[in-house]
Amino acid sequence: MEPKADELERSRRVKRSAIVLGLVAFAFYLAFILMSVLGFRQ
Repeated sequence: MEPKADELERSRRVKRSAIVLGLVAFAFYLAFILMSVLGFRQ
């Protein structure tokens, strides 16, 4: 396998995991805002 193809695959994987982590962080952010707006308290 050429080094170029290997680096392309790794950068693609890094980009995909960055997008997934970003979506998870965004979901937590949205949930926190919704809970504070809707007034979830224990």
